[in-house]
Amino acid sequence: MYRARCSHRRSGTVVVQVVVCSAVILGMGALVLDIGSLRTAQTELQVAADAAALAAAMELVGNYQRGDPQAAAVAAANLYASQNAVGGQPPAVLSQDVEFGRAILDPATGKFQFEPGSSNYDAVRVTVRRVGGEDGAAPVHVPFLFAPIFGQSGTELEARAAAVLIPRDIAVVIDLSGSMDDDSELRHYKDYYGDQGDPRPAMQINLRDIWCALDGPAPSRPYVPGAEDETEYADDLGPTIGAMDTWGSPVVPQTYDPASDPGLWYSRSGYNFTNAAGLASLAARGYSADEISCLASAAQDGSYTNQWRNRTAVILGLATWKSGRVGGTPGGDGDSRVEDNVTGEFTWRAYPEYRVSWTWSGYISYVTGSNAMTGINSALRYRFGLKTFTNYLLESASQYNQTNILWQTPEQPLRAVKDAVQAMTDVIVGLDSLDHMSLEVFAQTTRHEVDLTDQLQAVPERLYHMQSAHYNSYTNIGGGILAGITELQSARARSSSAKVIVLMSDGKPNVNENGVYEGFTENVFSYVREMAQLAADQGIRIYTISVSGDADIDLMAEIAMMTGGQHFHAEGTPEEYADQLDMIFRSLGGKRTVALIE
Repeated sequence: MYRARCSHRRSGTVVVQVVVCSAVILGMGALVLDIGSLRTAQTELQVAADAAALAAAMELVGNYQRGDPQAAAVAAANLYASQNAVGGQPPAVLSQDVEFGRAILDPATGKFQFEPGSSNYDAVRVTVRRVGGEDGAAPVHVPFLFAPIFGQSGTELEARAAAVLIPRDIAVVIDLSGSMDDDSELRHYKDYYGDQGDPRPAMQINLRDIWCALDGPAPSRPYVPGAEDETEYADDLGPTIGAMDTWGSPVVPQTYDPASDPGLWYSRSGYNFTNAAGLASLAARGYSADEISCLASAAQDGSYTNQWRNRTAVILGLATWKSGRVGGTPGGDGDSRVEDNVTGEFTWRAYPEYRVSWTWSGYISYVTGSNAMTGINSALRYRFGLKTFTNYLLESASQYNQTNILWQTPEQPLRAVKDAVQAMTDVIVGLDSLDHMSLEVFAQTTRHEVDLTDQLQAVPERLYHMQSAHYNSYTNIGGGILAGITELQSARARSSSAKVIVLMSDGKPNVNENGVYEGFTENVFSYVREMAQLAADQGIRIYTISVSGDADIDLMAEIAMMTGGQHFHAEGTPEEYADQLDMIFRSLGGKRTVALIE
């Protein structure tokens, strides 16, 4: 009996203990559920806030275009927040929950801090604390299961995030090879084959604009033959070169005919000179009929080494001849040859101020050479005039140490690139974005021109004073990329900035890793890809811009893709791609990286 009663009491105690423990366990379970629900809601809320802040900050990129992107930023924040449900309900972001300001870099920590209230903002902070439609949005409320026992039915949550447009270190890398004036040259007046043998259509060249700019400012707009406003050029005729004072026929794509151009005089070794305008010019300069007959005759071309060159130079007014013949100009030995080894008989005329190292003889050789004018169009060979002289400067005397004025002329596509870089600079300055820029240029060799600086105008200012083939002529794209990488890794680069290369080229590399011309070989292309991969490995993004119909678009696109950048292409006439480049570079000016800072 005793044992039975004791067992009964123990059973009752256990039951009480089980009931009490079960209540505690259930309570703790409910508490765990409350805490879990709270944490889940807070995480969901933070995700929504992060998405909203990043989306709103992206709208600040267009600040330079829209003037006031606040409404767009609020709309973007609301849209992206609503796509991240909190407790099964879409969050709502009201305008008062979006703050605009600046991101201030703390030098001690190297981190950005959000500072609200700025007239020119580059950061935004979003607080997410409501759910439902914007009109009926209610506070985020998380109900509790266990807490109501203690008088707590739930709690209201909020999450905050700030995002900033990260300042950039931008290396502007510009192709200054000889091809950067090709679209101004005579080679494009009719259909032609590109450097890699692919057919290319004719385009309206602006060679006349180059000529006009040799003795004054460039015309205010490109010359288009037959246009209604062509009369601007009536008083803007460019310089006279010797006796060559007439531009001649307009260069209309496809239909232009050098053989019938009154601005070109045909003079060829072994052939008599018969151009009426040229013969009349000799008479106007005071040469006698007998002297003119000697100058026009090819009879002595084979008997004296420089006879044809010298008589052509006199005909063109690039040299003078004192023949010593009866009735002619005193001073020479009186024979019918135009000799440069007789003192005082043959004299080259003075050169223009912009000439540094080329010669009149070099121009004559250029027009007759099989590697020059024939390569453009055989119809231009042996034809002398302002067109072929201007083309000579662009193609064979284009370096600054040969002709030091071509940077002032509208060389295309280089002038369009210069103007586009200026447009990009204007955008960045307008954003007040703390971006820094440098300038690197490349042809066969690469040159660092402007250090990374916050004085952004220094970049276009220097570029405007450079010309196609400024230092040399070939195209070292790999070296150009490496120059950009080197500057972005220098002591001038900022650890907190995004690293960007803006690369402009026709995309036709022909120089290897040793700086040696190699042509369009696989080794050269591999070098370009190797440098692009190096940039990618260093976290440097490359935006590539190719220009003109003769560009290697595929290579430029590949460079951009390898680095997470973007490729742009502009082509058409110089007037058309100038507008395209302007839009592209303006876009790049505002294309900024967005990151969360809190």
